[in-house]
Amino acid sequence: MKPYMQDDSYSVGANYWASPNAINMWSEWDAKAVEEDFRALSAQHIKTLRVFPLWPVFQPIKAMYANEIIYEYRMMPGERPLPDTEAGQAGVSEEACGHFAQLCALAEQYDIKLVVALLTGHMSFRFYAPEAFEGKNYLSDPTTIKWELRFIRYFVKRFREESSIIAWELGNECNCVAHLIEQDQAYVWAAAVTGAIRESDGTRPVISGLYGTRLGRENFNIRETAELLDIQTSHPYQIFSTTGADPICSLRPSIEPAFSAQLCECISRKPAFVEETGAIGYLNASENTEAGFMRTILYSTWAQGLHGLFWWCAFDQGKLEYAPYDWNNIGSDYGLFRADRSPKPLVLEAKKFTEFIASLPFDTLPRHSTEAVCVVPRELENAHDILLNTYLLAKQANIDLDFCLAEDKLPEAQLYLLPSVGTTKPMFLHRLNELLDRVRLGASLYLSLGDTLFRRLPELTGLTFAARYARTAPDTITFRGQSIPLANRFKYQIERVADTCEVLAADQDETPVFVRNQYGKGSIYFISAPLERLAALTPGAFSAGADAPRYHVFYQAFAEAATRSRVAVCRDPNVLLSEHALDDRHRVIVAVNHGAEDSAHPLHFRTGWIPSQVFRGTLTDTSLHIPGCDAAVWMMEKE
Repeated sequence: MKPYMQDDSYSVGANYWASPNAINMWSEWDAKAVEEDFRALSAQHIKTLRVFPLWPVFQPIKAMYANEIIYEYRMMPGERPLPDTEAGQAGVSEEACGHFAQLCALAEQYDIKLVVALLTGHMSFRFYAPEAFEGKNYLSDPTTIKWELRFIRYFVKRFREESSIIAWELGNECNCVAHLIEQDQAYVWAAAVTGAIRESDGTRPVISGLYGTRLGRENFNIRETAELLDIQTSHPYQIFSTTGADPICSLRPSIEPAFSAQLCECISRKPAFVEETGAIGYLNASENTEAGFMRTILYSTWAQGLHGLFWWCAFDQGKLEYAPYDWNNIGSDYGLFRADRSPKPLVLEAKKFTEFIASLPFDTLPRHSTEAVCVVPRELENAHDILLNTYLLAKQANIDLDFCLAEDKLPEAQLYLLPSVGTTKPMFLHRLNELLDRVRLGASLYLSLGDTLFRRLPELTGLTFAARYARTAPDTITFRGQSIPLANRFKYQIERVADTCEVLAADQDETPVFVRNQYGKGSIYFISAPLERLAALTPGAFSAGADAPRYHVFYQAFAEAATRSRVAVCRDPNVLLSEHALDDRHRVIVAVNHGAEDSAHPLHFRTGWIPSQVFRGTLTDTSLHIPGCDAAVWMMEKE
């Protein structure tokens, strides 16, 4: 058997704290309550849980001072000397470990697998630490790190024989205090912790447990953590994102989880999954719209080849009155189940999904076809938002893309995108030359420009720029029958349009705004506005309303050649398709309706291909019907 998430299987899970007492579950241990929780979870096919051995409970040590000097460490409660045992010398509580052993036994009984977040200090915006280390930075203080490593070595060694444990994790969102440390300190800390885990158990994968999709030279960035870890994670929440401007059952919020995990997977070249997400509150969603959100992100993450989705959290916690629940609404009634263990509609959707994918005539969904690579410019401000909207516009244009950092080796592709370049240092010259070599040989490049400069732009675009100057008002461009506002701080005065350049769209003054330039055997598409950034900043940019700007028509223009290999195309901008080849004659199509309204839209099939088997949804020879926040899955066969 392959290690966890090292194949194309998909895992539906939850972040688990016990239903009656949540974070206090270890200090108020109730094995019967945990068993009842596991019984309820298992009945709804929630078979993978992320669990949290709370750091101060499992390593309850106190620093004993002789005046201003630490004289020794003792165990709490009672200030007892450290026992002369392996656990005692690591400062680890045998009682807490006994409770964890019971948890593992119950997981085994109910066929539940566990991902163990080892250093759980940060939790629901409260920070927990052993009394000895309160107030210290646990990512940089050397004494604290020494005891962390002792805890990890002992704990992992103690439980490495438990078959219910399938992966270890650094801890819960250990980068939540990352602003306090340098980039290299983050790397050194993660290397030390990962090394301690592997020293005690080299058989299980190590998961990041990090919450962000950090790029570039930030600490805990995807590229560097990929050197150390086996599996990457994302923790997307609409309320902490610009997608919070849109209804939860709409395109941007429901595609963001798939995007964020895929960005992690592409940049790291390691498996990734959505380890935390949720609606976070019944002002943000009702139980019904929350269930629709769950259904949409399950199908979209599965279709994108990601490895799972864990909901935050298993059981409602809003009744609890101690900190952090007493402080804020971030730890409240966000569970798959209510506090009395009654299931909510969203966990029933999760159960239906797991039953559906288990019923398919293939073991796992093959990886989706990919036509494009988004080259992530260096020093890209608001990178998450810009890349999310790049990803979404590409999907609307019926192409799937991977991501690559501008400084990394360039993957092979038919189409490359450099979106919303807003810095004078977007990529090294030698990497740009590699990219242009691909274009000369027949690839296409799309480049959108913000308020910056870009080298060799006349050569690349076929435009001679006489001047640029601050604009006084935004332009509205009419393109492919759509009236679209485009705002860039600068306007360009064009002196000449070369014979190689085709003007696709111009502004009211007939100044070229969107052009295609022949470049060797390939083409360069250039738009003189940061299209993806504009989409990110525009509330309702992806709404179903008739007056919503259809930014994706620009992507359709440069994606047409790449989409010719697709066997099915849908023009509904809320319905996003992916294609999965079983063999040369059979492809599985997954279509996800990210809108809240039912979709009945014409489908276009490539000549020589016909639908042969419908697994989900309603499909005719000419149209596809999908309920709101739902999916269709069918087989296409080559005649």
